[in-house]
Amino acid sequence: MQKFNNLDNFKCECGSKFEVILPEFLKTVSALISTFPPADVPSLIAHYLPGLVGCPDLLTPEQRSLNGLDYQKHEVFLCPNDKFSVLAVVWPAGIYSPIHDHKTWCTFGVVEGEIRETIYEENKSENGDVTAVSSMDHRVGSIAHMSINESNIHCMHNPGTDPAVTIHVYGGNFKKIGANVNKIYATHT
Repeated sequence: MQKFNNLDNFKCECGSKFEVILPEFLKTVSALISTFPPADVPSLIAHYLPGLVGCPDLLTPEQRSLNGLDYQKHEVFLCPNDKFSVLAVVWPAGIYSPIHDHKTWCTFGVVEGEIRETIYEENKSENGDVTAVSSMDHRVGSIAHMSINESNIHCMHNPGTDPAVTIHVYGGNFKKIGANVNKIYATHT
């Protein structure tokens, strides 16, 4: 993913205005998807996501919940015409996602905690393994995005001792797409 910005101490004076901010954000995302080529949409959404992730009452207690040791995805919004999905992802302390790429574009922001993202490059060998090429720490307020027109192999990790919470805006209907994972990769040893 490409890092858009890191707003370490970004806070929104949302309070009770959250009921207005989420619908405005959703309208904006829908307009961006309808107006711009798909390759441009993730970086454009990244301009608007800080206002959403900075709201203290962004998620319900259920959308912040964990059941078990794996990360949990919670629906925040599902576009009725399948253009995009907004999910809250709760990451237990120490958890790693598999190394994977996505079927669609994605923009994400950190609501709580820290997420370390490691970017990989596919090796030219026939076995399809990958090698880490960079790593970024995304803290509260950080926004990153991934286009469908670039390599997007990565792994997400919560290096902290407390759960982390992220908001992801994905292209398409996550219920129809499923995990939105194109492929799981092995690392180069």
